[in-house]
Amino acid sequence: MNTDQNPVVFVIIVTYNGAVWVDKCFGSLRQSNFPVKTIVVDNQSTDDCVSKIREGYPEVDVVISSENLGFGKANNIAILKALEQGADYVFLLNQDAWIMPDTIETLVAAHQANPQYYVLSPIHLDGTEESLDFGFSLYISPYHCKNMVSDLILRNGTERAVYTTTFVNAAFWLISREGIEKVGLFDPIFPHYGEDDDYMHRVMYHGGHTGICPAAFGCHDRMQQLADVKKFPYEKRYKRQIVGCLITLMNINRSFYHCLMVFLRSRIEFFFSAFLKLRFKESFLEMKVFFVILSQMTKIVRHRNSNKKRGSWLQN
Repeated sequence: MNTDQNPVVFVIIVTYNGAVWVDKCFGSLRQSNFPVKTIVVDNQSTDDCVSKIREGYPEVDVVISSENLGFGKANNIAILKALEQGADYVFLLNQDAWIMPDTIETLVAAHQANPQYYVLSPIHLDGTEESLDFGFSLYISPYHCKNMVSDLILRNGTERAVYTTTFVNAAFWLISREGIEKVGLFDPIFPHYGEDDDYMHRVMYHGGHTGICPAAFGCHDRMQQLADVKKFPYEKRYKRQIVGCLITLMNINRSFYHCLMVFLRSRIEFFFSAFLKLRFKESFLEMKVFFVILSQMTKIVRHRNSNKKRGSWLQN
C-alpha cells in the first residue's frame, strides 16, 4: 500500500441498461472528497448507458463485454485490471447506487484502523436518501450483525467504527488488496446472484471479517420490499432455486457432507410439499432443480476445493 500518499482506490461498476442512473452514480464519484479511479464493465447494454458515460464522464475507463457475463464475472475483469494498475482497494458500486462525498474516505479510514476487515460497507439508504434500504434493514438484524441496531437506537457505543456482519449485499463493498489476495475473485460457478453470499463465506474461511461502518452512507435505488419468490415467473424462480442450492453446497465453512445433507433434505421436503398439495408445476420445478444440481456435483466439489486456496480465481 502507498505510504507517502492516499491509498489508490478503484471504483468498479458493472452496467446493464442503467442509463437512468448514470448521472446520480457517476456524478457522486466526481463529488467524492477522496480521489478515485473508475472502471466500468458493460454487459451488452441496449440503451444509451455506455454513450452517456463516455460523453459525460470521459475519465471513466469503459470495458465492453462481448456477452452478458452477469455480476461476478464482469466484476472479476475489472478487479484484475485494477490490481494490475496498483489498486490498494477496490470499491464495488451498483449502477443503481450512489455515494456521499465522504463515503470512501470514511471506509478507507475505518479499514486502516481495522485491517482484519477484508470487506467494508456503509449504511445503505434507499433512493429517497431518507430511509434505510429495505434489504439492508434485514442484513443488520441481530441474526447477522450483533449489537448494531440496539447500539444505534440506544446510543450505546456508537463511537465504534465497524460492526461485524455475516452478510451485506455487494451494492457498496470496499475490498482491500490483502483481502482479494487471500480470498480471491468471485467464483464463476454463480451465473447471477449468490456471488456475494459465497464471497462472505470465503472471507470468513480465510480468516477475515466483513463489516458495516455506520459513519458512512450510500443510496441504493431499488425495489423496497421483500421479494415474493412464489410470484416470480417460472424461469426466474428456476434460476433463483439453482442459486440457492449453489449457495448451500458451496459454503466452505461447513463440511461437504453437511452441505449435501441440507441440500437433499430441503429438496425432498419442497418436492413432497408441492406434490401433496397437487401443485404439480412446483413439484416439477423442484425435481428439475434437483437433477440439474446433481449433474453439476463434480464441478461444485472442484470449485469448493479451489475456493479453499489462497487467491482463488486470480489466475483464471
